[in-house]
Amino acid sequence: MFPAAFTGNNDSNQKADKRFALCYMGWSSLDRRTTLPMLPWLVAEIRRKSEKNESGPAQAREVQLYLSPPLIRCVPANSSNLSAFIFEHKAQFISRFIHNSHDLSHFAYLIRSQPDNPESEMACHVFKACDPNQVPEVISSIRQVSKAALKEESKPKQESDESFYNSQKFEVLYCGKVTVNHKKAPSTLIDDCIDKFRQHEIERKRLRLLNGQRSSTEAPVEFIVGDNPLSSSLCEGSTRRRHASAPNNVQPSDADKNRTMLFQVGRFEVNLISPDTKSVVLEKNFKDISSCSQGVKQTDHFGFICRDVVESGPAQYVCYVFQCASESLVDEVMLTMKQAFTTAAALQSSKNQIKLCEACPMHDLHKLCERIEGLYPPRAKLAIQKYLSQLSDNEQVNIFERVQKMKPASDHEENELVILHLRQLCETKQKSHVHIGEVPQQNASGSTVTSDNSIAGRNKLDVLKNKARSSLTSSLENIFSRVCVCVVRLCLSLQWYCQQYHSTVTVFFSSGKSLSICCFSDHMDGRELLPLSPRALNQDQDPQVSPLSPEQGFGGEKGRRSPSDYRALWKKAIHQQILLIRMEKENQRLEASRDELHIRKMKLDYQEVCPCSKEVQALWDRKLSSPCRTKVQWDKEEIHSAVCQGVPKSRRGEVWLLLSQQYRLRHRLPQRQQPPETPYQDLLKQLTAQQHAILVDLGRTFPTHQYFSTQLGAGQLSLYNLLKAYSLLDTEVGYCQGISFVAGLLLLHMSEEQAFDTLKFLMYDLSIRRQYRPDMISLQIQMYQLSRLLHDYHRNLYTHLEEHEICPSLYAAPWFLTLFASQFPLGFVARIFDLLFVQGTEVIFKVALCLLSSHEGEILECDGFESIVDYLKSTIPTLTHSQMEEMITKAIEMDISKQLHAYEVEYHVLQDELSDAPPPSEDSDRLDKLEKANVQLKKQNMDLLEKLQAARLKIQTLESSVESFLSRESKMKHLIRSLEQEKASYQKTIERMRSSLPSDAMADVEMTQLKSSTNGKAKETCKKP
Repeated sequence: MFPAAFTGNNDSNQKADKRFALCYMGWSSLDRRTTLPMLPWLVAEIRRKSEKNESGPAQAREVQLYLSPPLIRCVPANSSNLSAFIFEHKAQFISRFIHNSHDLSHFAYLIRSQPDNPESEMACHVFKACDPNQVPEVISSIRQVSKAALKEESKPKQESDESFYNSQKFEVLYCGKVTVNHKKAPSTLIDDCIDKFRQHEIERKRLRLLNGQRSSTEAPVEFIVGDNPLSSSLCEGSTRRRHASAPNNVQPSDADKNRTMLFQVGRFEVNLISPDTKSVVLEKNFKDISSCSQGVKQTDHFGFICRDVVESGPAQYVCYVFQCASESLVDEVMLTMKQAFTTAAALQSSKNQIKLCEACPMHDLHKLCERIEGLYPPRAKLAIQKYLSQLSDNEQVNIFERVQKMKPASDHEENELVILHLRQLCETKQKSHVHIGEVPQQNASGSTVTSDNSIAGRNKLDVLKNKARSSLTSSLENIFSRVCVCVVRLCLSLQWYCQQYHSTVTVFFSSGKSLSICCFSDHMDGRELLPLSPRALNQDQDPQVSPLSPEQGFGGEKGRRSPSDYRALWKKAIHQQILLIRMEKENQRLEASRDELHIRKMKLDYQEVCPCSKEVQALWDRKLSSPCRTKVQWDKEEIHSAVCQGVPKSRRGEVWLLLSQQYRLRHRLPQRQQPPETPYQDLLKQLTAQQHAILVDLGRTFPTHQYFSTQLGAGQLSLYNLLKAYSLLDTEVGYCQGISFVAGLLLLHMSEEQAFDTLKFLMYDLSIRRQYRPDMISLQIQMYQLSRLLHDYHRNLYTHLEEHEICPSLYAAPWFLTLFASQFPLGFVARIFDLLFVQGTEVIFKVALCLLSSHEGEILECDGFESIVDYLKSTIPTLTHSQMEEMITKAIEMDISKQLHAYEVEYHVLQDELSDAPPPSEDSDRLDKLEKANVQLKKQNMDLLEKLQAARLKIQTLESSVESFLSRESKMKHLIRSLEQEKASYQKTIERMRSSLPSDAMADVEMTQLKSSTNGKAKETCKKP
């Protein structure tokens, strides 16, 4: 239901269960094929319209959001009448919530106008909260209302939209690809390919030893499989420059490179993602895959055969071969792919599902939004311009003119406007789009099957012709646009240090599809230098360089050129190509530097606790620039004093590396306790058995932080590399859930290899790995130590928690396993890490004790188990900035090292006494009796539990009947009130009619009433016995 201001007939005294004061930004309709990557652009469009007061379906206004199952009602804030509302709809129709980590105060939700119609439009409503912490509460409340409404209607919620682009991910080792002549290969194909791969690897190593050369630049090897099982001939593939748009040519060429990839099975395609390059290196659609197979002898290998659209000739199919960590994992991959193929086929053939194909305009827009997700605005702008170049000239001109009319102030705003118009264009095209495999409807009723087949054949032929024509024109246009983009971006990037040039050279296409290179003056607007500018070349200007037409010859004679003219043209083209390559390299270097700065800024996006002064920053600058910092021990007290004064956020990673190096100079681990010296890059080349646990926890680690929020983005892939490497290094610990938060915080302040070295320092040198062991004895000791600290320092709090049977493991285990990173603000956790590097694990106990002592009064006021645990888990982590500074100051001043050591010894003594003391022989009979009594009590307890469950079910039934009676009673009361009002209105009408009648007519009416009353009494008398 779309918003419309109207007044309902509901009772004004009706009250909602919950209400929230929000700012309603507006709404917009969207196509049902809109996917998750498109939604942030849609929300930004609605926000921009409301902030600039543009015309739209709704303007920004203060509202009250009332939640009353099953309805959600939006009422103006200044209105006390609930019957006058802006919009109202059922909560169970909400399909998705949008809460972006870039702006926590805004949220939105999607609602279906017609849930039973898959082709109907959807609506997106955007709200803004004054307090960002209020947003999770609002979303949770709406979800509860939706669940209650669904439960009441007894209808299962459809999750098809939620899993629109869900996927399964597996870690694989890419072995290579084999060119085959048939789409159905023999069962031994995978085994034969592995044998050939090994033979080639042995031969390659032998040639390397003979030639004394490294083969890092070798071309990828491809095997051709014909009718025979395998051909002995090897064909060397042509070397091509690696590019993300041509993933078929991206493959490791020797075993020394990292060939581990993430194999992603999506809704319509499979992707091969490289954690090293943080990009998709291979993408194949299900419709291109003909078969999948597993090795017979090599059961830990599998592969799939698909069409190769790049290569030509008789070899039309290619088999990609992969290796997994175990045979069971291969079975899981094969089962997942089989289910994905079945689901995709069902979705394509089902009439109730959204129709989608590879040629759908909305699917192309999804790919674009997915490609530019998380990119820096200038890079996203280039990707959008590349997409625009595939549109027709009229569409490009139309979008360009609309965007320029709105005068965007930045690249990000311009990207939002372009995506807005692209979405409108794609939605318009989608309405008339004919899916792959479908035949357009014909108006003529007498068409036969033969004519339909011929039309379908002509349609396919037209599609192939258009593809060929578009590929030919786009290949030329891409070359020209690439030249243009490089020139423009390079000039803009180098503008600050090349101001001596007074003109800018750019390249664009005129309306005649010709390449023109013009010189623009400095006073022109920079927006006119867009590569897609439709403005034609002004012939009145004196161009610096202009293309030669057939009528212009170097020799002066029309239409003729001499060999020297052609040599000059070739020389000029070669020089321009060399210049282009140089500009591309320089532009790539500048882009890499700019992206690095952007990512660094994104990583450090948190509020700093205890910011350090300029003097302290200068002190750290001197220490970090000291040449002997890794070889000479510094004064421990001096380092501790510097850390207590503060650590600059921008150099925190360098400080942590320095502190770890100083610690290792003072404390040398015994040889048996040192970690293996396996290089980080070698660990990345191996497969881990912990991949499932790691991949599941990637989305749970800092889900609201911008660096880790993108699914399989740069942050999540770096975190995966780090966790995978440590799981392979430390086989005893492997992977434990808490490690991901520790590793994630390290990645926010340093590179992958530095974070890996620092993680090894924390786990081995500071002995944090003991708490992650499978037996978790160290964690039990820590919980006992914390309990004893509470007993000795805060007796009242300890007694209160013991009375309600709340042990430290219920609330403090996440604090120790994640070092407070899972629940507390990043600035506070980073400050704890500063102290951790100089004080060791003692700082964890001190911070935990300070947190509990500062909230002792509030905890003592809680009088129930649930309320205490909820306060410990939810309220304590929400610290103010002043409270966090106070906690850090108290932790620095506290000293509990002797107590912790004494408590650890005490724990071991108690455990030894319990394990060594045998039960007395004279008490064995008593122990047997107690055990029998215990068994009987357990049986009685189970019987009572069953009775209690039956009583609860009866109570629930009675409560539901009472609720139904109450609802009927309220309805009856409402009906009675309405009837009484109707009766009063009738009486007033009768009185008015009596006053208007003459006196003689009035006497007749009274006589009639008297007779009717007499007859009624007589009938009642007759009825009585």
